[in-house]
Amino acid sequence: MRGDPMDRLAAELGVPAEQVRTARIPGGGVLFGFRCEPGACLDVWRRARERYGSTGLWPFVSHTSPSRWEWAGAAGDSRADEGRQPIVERLMELQANDLLTEAQWFRGPEAHPTPARDFEDLARRLADSTPAAGARAPRSAQSLLATFFAEPPEWICLVSTEDPSGLPELLDAPFTPNHTPFPGGEGLSYWDHASVLRAWHDRYGAEICYLDTHEVMLSVEHPPAAPSEAARVAIEHYAYCPDLDQVIGGLPEVAVQVPTRTWFFWWD
Repeated sequence: MRGDPMDRLAAELGVPAEQVRTARIPGGGVLFGFRCEPGACLDVWRRARERYGSTGLWPFVSHTSPSRWEWAGAAGDSRADEGRQPIVERLMELQANDLLTEAQWFRGPEAHPTPARDFEDLARRLADSTPAAGARAPRSAQSLLATFFAEPPEWICLVSTEDPSGLPELLDAPFTPNHTPFPGGEGLSYWDHASVLRAWHDRYGAEICYLDTHEVMLSVEHPPAAPSEAARVAIEHYAYCPDLDQVIGGLPEVAVQVPTRTWFFWWD
């Protein structure tokens, strides 16, 4: 044992040093990882997360070991220099037509036969169409992982960072080339992902808990509870990840996850 933060943390978690795998990441840092009993991964993540202040190592659950991580190289990062508008709002504006049209399907086309006039109208209709808190039991983080993956994740990965929301830029994930909201057809860049996650971290304490090639799951410290705010955030979720309609459902179903402490996103 060298006595560095990873060694100390591994010892505290009961992980033999020889079981810790490493890989160099493009920025010059190191990605650490060790196997974990699938059913215990989230508990181990929480324990490692509690030690982040002293180790500087941000943990996340994954299906991918450090040696199998693929470094694709970030695309489209020139948008990082724009700095004019939060990326979540930009994504909503670029997909406004599709989002506003969604309102026609809340409780069936008879209830709302026309698209929403604007996002305020859409949020109002969505809040009226979403089950009241407690009417539908939210799924736990563990049940989400079991629902969406044929095999449970069994890796705890860690990387040194002062900005955990920026992990997409460090690790080239999630890779979402099929989500092309920007003019010219380019997909979301890793900077775009990080920008969205930073905004939700600042507002709701959302933190990366699971990360892999096409998925991210967030642990949310204080999610919005008011129906109007939860509806607005559900629109943000859907603009960020339209493929939620394949795994969770439409906007009313997405709105159900917003007040919970676990937010899941997956791109085809």
